[in-house]
Amino acid sequence: MVSKRFVVLTVLFLVVVPSVECWSQGTSGAQFLGIGMGARSVGMGGAYVSLATDGSALYWNPAGLSQTTRMRLSVSHVSWLDDASYEYASFATPLGSNGSVGLALEQGSLSWDNTGSGTFEAGDFSGVVGYARRLRPNLGVGGSVKYLRSSLGDAGASSYALDIGAVYALSKSATIGAAVRNLGPGLTFEVESDPLPATITVGGSYLWNDAVFALDFEKVNDSEVTTRAGVEYSPVRYLALRGGMILGGDTALSSFTGGVGLNWDERWAIDYAYRPTDLGGTHWLALTAGLGSELSAGGAEETTYRGTAEELTIPTSNINVLSDLTRSVIATALDKMGIPVGAEVSIRQIDSHAANWLVQSIFLEELTGCGHTVRTAATPPAGGGMVAHVDEMESYEVAYRIVSCETAYTRVWREWLVGARKAERRSSVDVYFQLAGASKTVVWAGSEERERRDIVPGSRLEGLRTPGQAFASPEIEPGGWDKVIEPVVVAGIVGGLIYLFYSSKSSD
Repeated sequence: MVSKRFVVLTVLFLVVVPSVECWSQGTSGAQFLGIGMGARSVGMGGAYVSLATDGSALYWNPAGLSQTTRMRLSVSHVSWLDDASYEYASFATPLGSNGSVGLALEQGSLSWDNTGSGTFEAGDFSGVVGYARRLRPNLGVGGSVKYLRSSLGDAGASSYALDIGAVYALSKSATIGAAVRNLGPGLTFEVESDPLPATITVGGSYLWNDAVFALDFEKVNDSEVTTRAGVEYSPVRYLALRGGMILGGDTALSSFTGGVGLNWDERWAIDYAYRPTDLGGTHWLALTAGLGSELSAGGAEETTYRGTAEELTIPTSNINVLSDLTRSVIATALDKMGIPVGAEVSIRQIDSHAANWLVQSIFLEELTGCGHTVRTAATPPAGGGMVAHVDEMESYEVAYRIVSCETAYTRVWREWLVGARKAERRSSVDVYFQLAGASKTVVWAGSEERERRDIVPGSRLEGLRTPGQAFASPEIEPGGWDKVIEPVVVAGIVGGLIYLFYSSKSSD
């Protein structure tokens, strides 16, 4: 199964990337697809393939939907060249561990006097539906399908296109992303067909204090490689200042962009961007509203989210499972020892182990519950150390060695290809005991062990850990689909950078 998935992903990458190049002949149609969605992104020069996290991700990189933490509704107006205007509306919402979905609509219009013979009108429309999900906490993939329609006077043409992308967090500060956009048949007006502006973009971003820096490399089928760079700086909590630079390609548009944004409590935001041109300025204005409760980065509910029945069944934490197993081990061992009720019992650990505090605390509870007087290495004997005064009290020593006390994830997988992630958890406790009488002679020895296996949702794994206790906080290794997709995504992003670099050299 893994080998088949690997073949599918490899073939997909090898087919998609060259497909952008194979359409490089001729001038593309549907040029409105290159205007840009969202004022924040345009203010940063369009260096947004690794930053998009709301409905604008449907334009820049559909994988960005996987980073959405609450429902977001955005509307945007663009005042473009030659009195053309475009309106955008987008909606994105997370679905917990089931990923995220988004919808975007774009409508543009232009009219002018056709040499005195009447008004000539042109229009563009696109509707986009996208889906994305996290395959790992630091890896998101996504795709979208769009319907396109353009009109020129009485003539019209329609088509469809596919976008795919990925985002990968190298750290809490650094993220890289890649997207291939506008893959599909061209727009055909009567008998003439214009290819879509197929685009491949690879880039990254870095968060440093109150500033975000981004750099993208973009190749459209009918132009040379474009370099996009942008920065966003927040001097105060509610204000963001942006600037960007776009290098490559001949255009009447300036190479510089700028913008400003205001936001309130991460729920409401208004953004503005400006890019000067030889024909006048172009303006972007956008309003974004965050709706509902915010979800955690991993997609698990924090307040009002209602997940699946499996998600709502919260598994017991690793440390609690180990505690239950340890209690069973000790109770069974004490039954076999048969220590008389009311005897004085001292506890001694034979070897050191990270879980000693857990075993010893449960040992104390069990012995005390049986009516015994308990001493540890730090507890003086009854009578202030004068053992001869308590001859009437029987005394025993229990020595123990922890053979194992740990939790591990023996298998991690997904349902189907991109279904819910699951893990098989194995918790085990194995303790060796020695019981000695007052003469220090061993009167009983033996081992007790318990094991528990269960299946836990992948969205819960992080919450099952106990910080600072490695034996109850196993590392989560990628499994199945994750083992394949992660190196392929990273290799694809690096390969895209190499591809764009040599494409730029060829253009020069």
